[in-house]
Amino acid sequence: MIVRGVVRPLCVILAIVIGMPLGAAQAPQEPAATAGSQTVPSALKIIVLEGKNGTNSISLGRSVTPIIEVRDQNEFPLEGATVVFTLPATGPGGSFPGNKTSFTTRTDSQGQASAPFLVNGLPGRFRIDVIATAGNRKGEIQIDQTNSAGGYIGPAQSSRPWYKKWYIWAIVGGAAGAGAAVALTRGGGSSSSSTITIIPGGPVFGGPR
Repeated sequence: MIVRGVVRPLCVILAIVIGMPLGAAQAPQEPAATAGSQTVPSALKIIVLEGKNGTNSISLGRSVTPIIEVRDQNEFPLEGATVVFTLPATGPGGSFPGNKTSFTTRTDSQGQASAPFLVNGLPGRFRIDVIATAGNRKGEIQIDQTNSAGGYIGPAQSSRPWYKKWYIWAIVGGAAGAGAAVALTRGGGSSSSSTITIIPGGPVFGGPR
């Protein structure tokens, strides 16, 4: 025997159960992987070897060449990476070959790259932007320098060997010419004659015959 007061609530509950869509009671599925869960490429590491806080001499026209080294995620030098050096478009700074403000090169077998530039005539601090790329990997760094009307402060410049300096040869040549002139003058004023032998390094005078 069904109690009349219980029939109506049972009908309501039965209607709700039957009206539910199939699969609604199933366990929730895991969300699909999103693009953000993909592996992010490792960034390149850039180390400044020379040029950081360098002072360029405007009066001497000498600049501190920036030299950098690019390394991978394992701290190994990376060969063949593309490196772009960029100078300020205005104000203190300088220009790369071709009067350009940017210079593109590649790292060598040691992972190094450099960008010589010509200093301009405006004193003050400026920044060189450096960007290195290799495939989908990228690294950035800035190199601060200063243009000064005073002296140059940077790596020591190698001096030219003495035998390549023009004024050394000018002195040697002048001495050789003066010695030859004296010997000829003396030879013309006496009966004895002198022989002159010219060899590299200066004249050698023979005695009277």
